[in-house]
Amino acid sequence: MSEGEQGRHRQIYAPTEDGGVQFAASADRWHLYDDHVHLAPHHDREGLLRFDAQLKPFVDSPDRQALVIIDMQNDFCSPGGWTDASGLDHTRCRAAIPGVIRAVNTARERGMWVIWVYWHNRDDLRNLGAPTLYSFKHEPDQKGIGQDLDHGRVLTQGSWGARMVDELLPLMGEEDIHIEKVRMSGFYGTHLDQVLRTQGISTLFLAGVNIDQCVSTTMEDAYFRDYNAVLVEDACATSSPDFCQQAVVFNARQCWGFSLTTEQFANATPFD
Repeated sequence: MSEGEQGRHRQIYAPTEDGGVQFAASADRWHLYDDHVHLAPHHDREGLLRFDAQLKPFVDSPDRQALVIIDMQNDFCSPGGWTDASGLDHTRCRAAIPGVIRAVNTARERGMWVIWVYWHNRDDLRNLGAPTLYSFKHEPDQKGIGQDLDHGRVLTQGSWGARMVDELLPLMGEEDIHIEKVRMSGFYGTHLDQVLRTQGISTLFLAGVNIDQCVSTTMEDAYFRDYNAVLVEDACATSSPDFCQQAVVFNARQCWGFSLTTEQFANATPFD
């Protein structure tokens, strides 16, 4: 790289030779065009894919992508789990299962990392402070994290409720990455950031439940850390009202990164 090229790659909003605008600098730079965003302009064109996302399509390399699946656990998605026992509709969370399966199959075909993120709280609950405990137990007789239900303790390590739903267990590979968390965000107090950086992962496709809580906070934290964040809309769900999911999709597109469907994820095309 010549001195002039090196200087240009360090300039914010520098014009590119092909009519785009550069964001950031060096290896973290993006190139913005009228019809797409190039997330990896420093990579060889061979192997790059174009994804038909919102607000804009983007171009990226699968070699630096991972699928992150969040909290697809019995306590959220299965009858007799915590969501069900709380009087919420757990079937709304189960709506994410088919999309997660499709997303995992696509990720496997591309040789992408698959990362499973889930709540695994300590038996003594010493990892949880009062604000977190209160956010899930608003009344004295309401069952909170770590309390007993018919199938065991809520979201406690080793419990039925903390286990992935049966439909996804066969899809969990030996080489997949597993991240145990103790807050809504998959980044807070975990090794997720270190794992991503050591494996050279820059782009995260996010799926799971609840889209307006654990998925959205993980996506926001990814964005705050300058990861390329992509919401997989139909591989996410929530037991909350519809407007909660709609707000997350809006912010995913407008603020935190991009959104697409599992069909758009699977149908990415070679970039030429």
